[in-house]
Amino acid sequence: METNIEIINDMIKHFEKLDIVKSEDIPDITLYMDQMTSFIDEKLKGFKKEEDDKLLTKTMINNYTKNKLLPPSDKKKYTKHHVMLLILIYFYKNVLSFSDIKSLCNLSIYESFEREDGSLSKLYDILVSIEADKKDEIISDLKNRLESAKRKAKDFNSENVELFTFLSDIVLEVYFKQHLIEYILNKI
Repeated sequence: METNIEIINDMIKHFEKLDIVKSEDIPDITLYMDQMTSFIDEKLKGFKKEEDDKLLTKTMINNYTKNKLLPPSDKKKYTKHHVMLLILIYFYKNVLSFSDIKSLCNLSIYESFEREDGSLSKLYDILVSIEADKKDEIISDLKNRLESAKRKAKDFNSENVELFTFLSDIVLEVYFKQHLIEYILNKI
């Protein structure tokens, strides 16, 4: 059985390999739904919990379109803008409700979607650059949290209590940050 340090170090190595697809790596051609789901599934495969998981399905895409998160395709063909938006939705849906995703995208994504001036790619690339900055920040933070969990759980002399404390610390932060996001989005 791995120690907490080994688990965290493995997680950090895995985490460092995760990358959001850059806009220049997204084909500037229209794709059919199967091509688009395969492309996204391949490019984001590191985010899968299980190897055979599907990150994006036809049903999901149809649901996003029906709920007006994703503009409809043009004659069953999807653009680079669709791919960028679907990647963002993939990350947002793990934290936000559909209505909150719409509110967030209404701030700038949807108005850039129809324009051909490159503004959506520029906006998307800002988010990709934030991801790179966040990864370094998070790795440092995780190491500090593990040390903090060790100190807080020292009286128990148990790696399970230490890991529980470490994970609970992260869960509470995620919960409060999610609450903050929802609060702000409800105000706009």
